Amino acid sequence: MHQCCVLCCLCTAFLSALFSGLDVTFVLTDHSKSWTEAQSYCREHHTDLASVRNEAENQKVQELVPGGGGFVWIGLFRDSWKWSDGSSSSFRYWRSGQPNNYGGQEACAAADFSSSGRWVDVKCDEKFPFICSGPSECVFEEEEEDSEEIEDDCDCICCD
Repeated sequence: MHQCCVLCCLCTAFLSALFSGLDVTFVLTDHSKSWTEAQSYCREHHTDLASVRNEAENQKVQELVPGGGGFVWIGLFRDSWKWSDGSSSSFRYWRSGQPNNYGGQEACAAADFSSSGRWVDVKCDEKFPFICSGPSECVFEEEEEDSEEIEDDCDCICCD
């Protein structure tokens, strides 16, 4: 395996986790960003913030986050609670008493992994890790101009 790929995969092991299913791929990114910043990042590097449209997808999301984790952004926002990617779904996994729009300022949803991954509404400018959906991006950078070609079968996710 090429040195860049090894470094890339090592970086990935520490900074993100990937789960692929039949219909969707979820990527957990542990860089803390606001909901809008996370949405922009996901749209640039993947497809969008995660849309969790059914129990199977919810299970995939839960498998990404280590036990006892805190809040993690998902792609749900308060506009009749729509998904960031425009998809629709009646599936909801709200924590008891949520959404409550406390103070009239909670317009974004996060999964609370200190509470079984149940969803809560929070202020969009809070900074949390986040889950993207869609294909992962792999970018390789050569260390030397004359280094050998990177093999096509080198499959890993690179971090920023």
